[in-house]
Amino acid sequence: MPDVARISRLGLLILVGCASAARPVPQAWESVPAAARIERYCEAFNCAAKPQSTVRIADNRLYRGTVALTPQFEAIDSFDVSLERKEVVFSARRKDNFDVGLVSLDGSEIHWIPNDPADEVGAQWAPRGNKVSFIVRTLTGSLVRTVHVPTATPLSIDFPVTQVDALAWEPQAEQFAVVIESPEDSQSLVSMTYAGEKRRVLVPPSAHLDVSLEPIGGVLVMRPGSVHYNERLPLVVWLDPSPFAWNDARAALLRSARVAIAIAPATSADFWSEIAKVAWIDAGRVYIVGSDSGVLPRGEAVVIRADPKLPPHRYARAGNHVTAGLAVVQSFAAAFIADDLKGTPPPNGRR
Repeated sequence: MPDVARISRLGLLILVGCASAARPVPQAWESVPAAARIERYCEAFNCAAKPQSTVRIADNRLYRGTVALTPQFEAIDSFDVSLERKEVVFSARRKDNFDVGLVSLDGSEIHWIPNDPADEVGAQWAPRGNKVSFIVRTLTGSLVRTVHVPTATPLSIDFPVTQVDALAWEPQAEQFAVVIESPEDSQSLVSMTYAGEKRRVLVPPSAHLDVSLEPIGGVLVMRPGSVHYNERLPLVVWLDPSPFAWNDARAALLRSARVAIAIAPATSADFWSEIAKVAWIDAGRVYIVGSDSGVLPRGEAVVIRADPKLPPHRYARAGNHVTAGLAVVQSFAAAFIADDLKGTPPPNGRR
């Protein structure tokens, strides 16, 4: 019986110790200034009206009323109806990525538009000319692609190192506008001709970073616009499935600390090998934000990731592993890294 009591007390001490390891997140670390998002872009651009129809998404398939037009997919990103052609264009995930297909309103066989090995999203009809348009997410940025359906003739407009979030046509389909963002610019609205020419900024970005962007080891790396002579910047690897999007927390970090930020869904051995060759990167001071499914560096790195089990407004640290709540982990990471680089350590800091 005494052994049971000792074991119970030991278990209680362990639980108390785990609870006390979670420390309060400073209030200023729980949020960062947010750049304006562009939702009502048709107020600045003459968007063509969309026809009314009974087509809808339910259980990851398309229905016209109660009639199923497609089989069930893993997911459906978007769809648009042409009453003139009596046809629906849609974007659906069949296996590994989203592809664009066409199906008639009577539910006949699906015709798939020749696809890229990348996600094709935001499918819609141009208001006239029997054309469909969609956004292609490539390894180097976004494309806007239009396809003339009767002839299958494509036209692609490139937006390198940029994420296209939305597209709208004007009624004559001679111009369209896109909502775009990039690692150095928050969302903006830009109009252009059907061929991508005569670009005009209708709504400028509300936030901008004075940075340089360059690929290193297949990963996009941001750094201050100018690097001082013999300066070596700490490296922050920010794991992000959308590497060409604006991020408020990354912007806050770059405004408060001189660092290089590599943005990638995951890292590889080739990436770390190439990083070691860059003279202006200090490979001895590395931070990783997010759960890396790739390769970790050989040396010491501070890993900051989300832990949904942590109580609100708390973070924990065990050696070089730091965890924070999912809702605040990015803003926390930006402030934690900036503070750690000041040489004034936070509670349980590493210096």
